[in-house]
Amino acid sequence: MDIDVARHMIRAAFRTSRELEGVLQFLKEICPDEEYRPLALGIAAAIDRIGIALIEPAEAAHPELRAETEASIARYGRYL
Repeated sequence: MDIDVARHMIRAAFRTSRELEGVLQFLKEICPDEEYRPLALGIAAAIDRIGIALIEPAEAAHPELRAETEASIARYGRYL
């Protein structure tokens, strides 16, 4: 896998996870706890699967991307 493709996969995973975290926050504000909890568990599972499906293979192909990603997040609060 080309390193630029791997970077694209990681960025897409982070973007998608951010969107789902926004949905989670919205649901927490409007749903009663008994309705929110199963939704939150499903969203958390989806976020986990995104990492497994996109981030793990990208980092396996290019292990140096883990340090690059962490450094970017530490400096800018996101992976640029």
